[in-house]
Formats: sequence, C-alpha cells, structure tokens
Amino acid sequence: MTGMVIGIDEITLEYSLDDGTTWLEVPEAKNVVIPDETPEWRDRTTLNVTDRRKRYGRGMVDVSEAAINCLYTTESYKAAKSMEARPDTSPVLFRATFPANTETQTTGDAFEWGALVQVGGGGEQNVDGDLEFPINMRTQGAVTWTEGAAI
Repeated sequence: MTGMVIGIDEITLEYSLDDGTTWLEVPEAKNVVIPDETPEWRDRTTLNVTDRRKRYGRGMVDVSEAAINCLYTTESYKAAKSMEARPDTSPVLFRATFPANTETQTTGDAFEWGALVQVGGGGEQNVDGDLEFPINMRTQGAVTWTEGAAI
C-alpha cells in the first residue's frame, strides 16, 4: 500500500471567524467532518440518441449538511455560539489539516469550507455518557482541497 494512513485523532480541525486571518481549534471536537459535494445530473437525452443510452450533463452541486459533535464545556459552547452568531452573508470558515507525510511533504493536505452554523442542545443524553452538543453546519460554496507542500 502506498501513501500514509491517517488516524482521525491526527487531524487538526479549526475554524475562523475573520475570513481566514486567525484560526482556532474547534474546542472539544469528537469527530471530523469534510462535507460531501453531490452534483445533480441533468437528463440531456434527445431523440437523436441511436444507442438507446441516456445522456447527462452536470447541474448544480449541493453540499451536505454535517455536524461536529463536541464535549460540553462552558468554553466549547461559548465558541460554538460565536460561530452561530455570524451573519448569513459571512459564513464561518472551517479547515481540516492532515499531518504531513514526512517522506514526501513538508506540510499536510487541507480541506477548507464555509458554513452557516446552528448550535444544537444535544438532545437526549445517557446517564453513563459525557454531555455533548452538535455544531450543525450548512455548507456555503465549494469544499476546497489543498495538497501539502512537497519536499
């Protein structure tokens, strides 16, 4: 197998409230989310098709809703509420940075996206669990991937 297998706990998950000038780690995050992009496929089949196969073209791309689950602390909830307070015209930026493959890279790959945030209350919690809450995201625009810098 070529390449490097990455554990989720090795990924740095950050957010920015100032359009990428300052990045802060998502406090108490328990999972990493990289939103899925799902294209619509437009049926462009016409009567001119002679092989009885449909033809398609690309349509709009919808980006999935997602949630980052966080352990509740006053600080983590306060940070999430500051994300939620952003206006719809200025989404929160998120970035997931992977560790560098030390054989081939000096920096790791990164995914970045903007999202509107709604903080959840956490729903039902079990007596033997830790209190968690979700940072619900509705992605705005594209999810970009930046390859880490090569050695």
